[in-house]
Amino acid sequence: MQDEISDLDFFITLASSKSMTRASIEMDIPLPTVSRKLAKLEYFYGKRLINRSARQFDLTEAGKLLLDRSIYISSLMKQVHEEVSQNVNSFAGKLRIGSLNYLGRSKLGDLIAKFSVPHPNLEIELILSDSKMDLVENELDILFQLEQPNNVIYNSEILLDTRRIFCASPKYFNKFGYPTHPLDLLNHRCICLIRNRHIYQDWKYSINDEIFEVHVHPYLKSNNAEVTHQWMIQGFGIGYRLYHEVKQELEEGILIECFKDNHSSELSLYMVYSKLKKREVVKDFINFTKDNINY
Repeated sequence: MQDEISDLDFFITLASSKSMTRASIEMDIPLPTVSRKLAKLEYFYGKRLINRSARQFDLTEAGKLLLDRSIYISSLMKQVHEEVSQNVNSFAGKLRIGSLNYLGRSKLGDLIAKFSVPHPNLEIELILSDSKMDLVENELDILFQLEQPNNVIYNSEILLDTRRIFCASPKYFNKFGYPTHPLDLLNHRCICLIRNRHIYQDWKYSINDEIFEVHVHPYLKSNNAEVTHQWMIQGFGIGYRLYHEVKQELEEGILIECFKDNHSSELSLYMVYSKLKKREVVKDFINFTKDNINY
């Protein structure tokens, strides 16, 4: 039975890689071994499981069915092992969580500390970055991100719905004036965020439900969202921020939103986790976060 489970895990990794070469690298086994293991599976089921091409491959209908069942069985076996081997009321082992910098500092840090109290044998690591992260590449159990995942082995749940807004401090508006149209941003000092070496300077706005973009000129820019946040509060320029990140400052008058009728379309903050590693501790932390996060 253990060999059969191992074969299913092999096929899940192969399917998510979409490349024999990449699969051999991820599993740290020679390429010929990958080919032999795949041939063994195809012989066992009597069906071709993938359609090969020069660089990548697609799953056949039989391959899609095997992937779906493999994910279910593998997840179930891991859950059974975890429930049997650990105390029912306390988690042990490791939990790696990835998040955007500002969310981690402002909210998740406190939540994780509170979650850890009844689980003294659980080692929790919080990894923060304003660059894009990935569950597999960064070896994470849970990832908080704005983009909805498109990987077949990832699940996701919406933590909150939000939107991007334009805002600055009263100090900035008193000194440089209040823009009346998003295109006025071309004549204002704009503060931009950098992610993966990309400057986010194409700021979206809406007019009568139609989306437009204005290509602003960065007066200040940084790859750290907290730095850009402080620049805005200190009056150095106008920022393009997620509403939930600046909600408190808006309510206290520290920041002022402009173009309230022209904010861009809604977007969501997702909690992403692997279908293969949906351990009880992951599910418990996700539920804990949904119940206790304050926005």
